[in-house]
Amino acid sequence: MTLCIMVRKEKIMLKKITAAFLGCAMILGMTACTQTDAPPAATTIDDDIFNPVDVSGIDLDNKPKDVDIKGKKIKYLGCYDITTAGDIKPAVKYLEQNYEASIECEIVGDGEIMETLATYISNGMSPDLVDRRSNSFPYYALLNSYEPLDDYIDLNKPQWADVKSVIDGYAIDGKHYYYPWSYYMCDRVLVYNEGKFKEFGIKDPKELWDNNEWTWDAFRDCMTQFVTKAQNDVPDAIGVYGSFGNTFINTTGVPLVGFEDGKLVSHLEDSNIDRAQTFLFNLKKEGLSKLTYGDYGTVSTEPVINGSAAFMSMGDWILPTFAEDEEKNGGDHNFVPMPRDPQSDKYNYTLGTFGYLVPSGASNTQAAAVFIDCVRSSKLDKEMQAVIAESIKKSKHYTDEWYDWLDYFQNMENFKPDQLVSDFAYSLDTDTTNNVISKICEDIPFVENDEITSWTAMRESFKAMLDDSISKINQGQ
Repeated sequence: MTLCIMVRKEKIMLKKITAAFLGCAMILGMTACTQTDAPPAATTIDDDIFNPVDVSGIDLDNKPKDVDIKGKKIKYLGCYDITTAGDIKPAVKYLEQNYEASIECEIVGDGEIMETLATYISNGMSPDLVDRRSNSFPYYALLNSYEPLDDYIDLNKPQWADVKSVIDGYAIDGKHYYYPWSYYMCDRVLVYNEGKFKEFGIKDPKELWDNNEWTWDAFRDCMTQFVTKAQNDVPDAIGVYGSFGNTFINTTGVPLVGFEDGKLVSHLEDSNIDRAQTFLFNLKKEGLSKLTYGDYGTVSTEPVINGSAAFMSMGDWILPTFAEDEEKNGGDHNFVPMPRDPQSDKYNYTLGTFGYLVPSGASNTQAAAVFIDCVRSSKLDKEMQAVIAESIKKSKHYTDEWYDWLDYFQNMENFKPDQLVSDFAYSLDTDTTNNVISKICEDIPFVENDEITSWTAMRESFKAMLDDSISKINQGQ
């Protein structure tokens, strides 16, 4: 898709965007994703015949008023087409019908977003919207990569009231750049073949979760039983594949890297993290976990579908693939969040957020802010919620049961604040992400390597580099 560039000379941000931002973006690559193997760039297969969305007659109570963005084309840079995405399409339609504005998407590979953005900003050709990356805050925000939106979005409006404290947590020097419209407490899911679990007589993980019995030990027991039974037909059967070290750490209630009093803080030496990492390290030693299974990639669903693996760990974007298998092939699958730390009396979850930022030098900041407001408002309006639910179920092949189960983890009112963990481990510079965080969260727990003798030994080798990186970011370097 061709991007129509509109340049406003007075807002060219060459003086504002530092060489550090440009250099980092050029080598960032996939580190922008939080322990997630992101899908390739693609346009969602969705049209108004397969998934018609009708928002006529819906009036969002708290929509932005007294703004004129008629005829504006909001230019979005990302790895998927937001105009056809099931959960966002209703807001796009609402924008078109009520403001006579539109969204134009430029789709690039996930690992190319920040490099492309850096090039556009440096040439004074910024898009108007870009997805929040895991290190957008505070790393790129401190490099003046985004526009503050305080003049365009009112945090005191009802649609933002219940999440104001979260948004305030993303403020820098009192300015707000990031207004997430989506909040989710299950950034990694464990997908399993429910049919195989029944066949093998293994307790259903979803039922264990319902009964507050889905613990680390129950997780290990399920995998051990599965591998024992499956090895009759699949000698190299495995318990789980895929990365989830960071999310698993958070089940202790402690982030690997926190954000406290406006500063990043390392918890690398916390005893709770020691317990979590030692547990994962032992799973690997017992042959129950790997980063990948056989010749399959980390994003392949086949090992779970064919009964070779008990669990696959992945972001919830993988669920439509399993849902489609159920629809077309009669598969029987389900998913659960990370298990509970046995030393905790409650489930702790990684608080994930998603939304858009407006890049520095954008030509249509007002229009982009209106769209962000509309997306958030659409999540709270009852009529619009019904439209969104049907749109998601059609585009992602979800049953009512699957939709309701996933939706539970996307409503903050279902959780107490002390259950939610904000972790900024993947919000650091590229070198630290690649050479420290990825090794802590992926290599040590899941990759066989004779050099990795124990968690505690490896922890000490990473401490100095992690501390140095955090110190520099806190100082704005």
